[in-house]
Amino acid sequence: MKWHVIPSTGVAVQLNKRVQAALQPEYQTTTTQIDEIANLWKAETCPKAFLPWLAWSQGIKEWDENWDESTQRAIVSASYEQHKHLGTRYAVVKALEPFAMDAKITEWFELEPKLPSGTFKVDVYVANRGIDLPLIKEVRTLVDRAKRKSVHYSLTVNLQCAIAIPASLISCSSNVITVFPLSH
Repeated sequence: MKWHVIPSTGVAVQLNKRVQAALQPEYQTTTTQIDEIANLWKAETCPKAFLPWLAWSQGIKEWDENWDESTQRAIVSASYEQHKHLGTRYAVVKALEPFAMDAKITEWFELEPKLPSGTFKVDVYVANRGIDLPLIKEVRTLVDRAKRKSVHYSLTVNLQCAIAIPASLISCSSNVITVFPLSH
């Protein structure tokens, strides 16, 4: 079979331009729809109504519709990093961050006297709300989900106060010494 090459003529160029002009609106619509689909997979741009499904697709096990939107978005955006480090100190600390809680983790060999082998201690610091039973349950759930399943831990929840007013302290002291002659 012999191929016949059509020379580039004005008719072929005109046809090509007309086909491109006719398909341009379809191309624009398709490109816009693809961008909209891509936005569904980003925590920052996903519509609020689709956040629970995005969280589910990212492997997030605990989801509460009562969390504010910024907390929900923070949890979804941190999920990849969280799953990458699951079972480590870093994962436990990061699991508490979206809820404005800090944590200090001390493993069994870092304490004196040493804790039982393979255990650790978690000190959680809460500043924006009081300590109550629902908070303790929430902290336990977050730590349980992020830690290695084979280790046990003890939990201490601490109320932390951040001073918003700059404070200064000046200390002045003096001593008056009187020396008396030695008497017998």
